[in-house]
Amino acid sequence: MDFSEPERATRLKSELEEFIETEIRPLEEEHGRFLGPDAERHIFDDEFRQVPEYLDLKETIRKKAAEAGFWGMTMPEEVGGRGVDTLTDAIVAEFLANRPAGLHTYAVRGAGGGPTPILLACDEGQRERYLEPLMAGEATTCFALTEPEHGSDPNFLETTAEKDGDEWVIDGKKAWVSNAPYADFAMVFARTSGDPGEIRGISCLLVDTDTEGVEVGEIHRPMGHAWVAPAELVFEDCRVGEDALLGEEGKGFFQAMDWIGSARLGVAAGCVGSADFLVREAVEYAEGRETFGQPLIERQGISFPLAEVAMDVERTRQLYRYAAWKVDNGEDARKEVAMAKLAAANLEQRAADVAMQVHGGEGYSRRGPVEERFRTARGKRLTEGTDEMQKRTIVQELRE
Repeated sequence: MDFSEPERATRLKSELEEFIETEIRPLEEEHGRFLGPDAERHIFDDEFRQVPEYLDLKETIRKKAAEAGFWGMTMPEEVGGRGVDTLTDAIVAEFLANRPAGLHTYAVRGAGGGPTPILLACDEGQRERYLEPLMAGEATTCFALTEPEHGSDPNFLETTAEKDGDEWVIDGKKAWVSNAPYADFAMVFARTSGDPGEIRGISCLLVDTDTEGVEVGEIHRPMGHAWVAPAELVFEDCRVGEDALLGEEGKGFFQAMDWIGSARLGVAAGCVGSADFLVREAVEYAEGRETFGQPLIERQGISFPLAEVAMDVERTRQLYRYAAWKVDNGEDARKEVAMAKLAAANLEQRAADVAMQVHGGEGYSRRGPVEERFRTARGKRLTEGTDEMQKRTIVQELRE
């Protein structure tokens, strides 16, 4: 077995490092108010909507990243992507999370409402209307699947899309939709046939967010990752044409699950990178901080927990990379993907807890990076499938 990092991933990380330093860093210096402990009060207005200046900055970064070939890089070359494989993409996700927070978050991998493989099902007209502007960084989208009453069980979603002549009429409510208040169009999953609980009968429709009958509902305020801006989307007698249907009618569930699997790997890799970052921060602090005449790092009560987290970083890194390798080789990796996401999300939360304990009051303060990562890490055990959903998948795979 070859445990070395693929050359393509190493090269891509180097390119990204240069891009961040030359293109992103100057923007961070110019717009420093959007970073750091007081960033939230500059990013959001009184209704917790991102201010126009911040949205314009994100668009600038998207377009720079698209021009440099990083935005939507996992998409095939024929639609403007790089065709980056699953393993390389995951390694890049780890790389980006293993560095101080910054505006680079919006620069690659379709973060913040960018392109996803679901849209490869677009027909020619849909590609021109939706996919091409998305790949160019000129537009953003959102993934509207989760509902208030059926968060982890999309089989029972209540949003419907009924045919009325040559139109689809959509009614229902979605929740926790990332980028919903700012997306130009939404990928809306609705039941077009069948009964609640049936996998078939769910379809995906592309809906412009300025369509009559679409409204942004409550903007959720998470304890971490506030820039994601999840919100409700409400559909009431929303009428779209027949051409809004993405791919085959009734196949939306499978479209959603295909994307969520790859998204889970990205979350897992990012959690590993963040955990590694937290360990390094804690070690550096413990080396420089003295109590009773000794550096903290010399005390086993401090150093041993760090050793344990560092060990888990290494083995979880190999787990997500093995899962990605299986995906790239066309093998069934549902069990390994679920294991990687479950292990990595819990790892980051534990790493954040240990790092905060090592830093003491400094870790609890918003002056440093630990406090924000502590808050954000908890959400990783919920996003793209809860811990319980991952365990359920693992058990199902063990029984087959």
